[in-house]
Amino acid sequence: MPEIKPNYGISRIDQPEKKNHGFYVRITNKRKTSQKFFPDKSCGGKAKAQKMAKSYRDKVFNKLPKARQAAAASRRKRIKQSGITGVTHVVSKSAAGKVYAYWQAAWTEGTKRKTSKFSVTKNGDKKALDLAMKAKRKADRK
Repeated sequence: MPEIKPNYGISRIDQPEKKNHGFYVRITNKRKTSQKFFPDKSCGGKAKAQKMAKSYRDKVFNKLPKARQAAAASRRKRIKQSGITGVTHVVSKSAAGKVYAYWQAAWTEGTKRKTSKFSVTKNGDKKALDLAMKAKRKADRK
């Protein structure tokens, strides 16, 4: 098995208002998702729940095709943080292969999701981030 990140496919869930604490495993391959929740309480504590989640993840991971395992092991996810919820850095690739980087502000108006995008190429990274943060603050004031 290729070396994977320690928490690949595992998320921590803490919802005190619902008394819901545990680890959630989710791995998707070819539109088929394997998922399972490991609650702290019924697993005998946080450490045991995490150990059981990793064991389940490894079992599912070992059933994946070798190419998918290699891709998951080599995946490096770098996300630029803005510090403001709803403001994210996005890098996308067009069908022609051109890479676009932009900062995006996202919010909801009623039931509709709205976004504003600010190009890093046109504005520079710092200015695009500032514009996205201003757009988000303006939307939140409405």
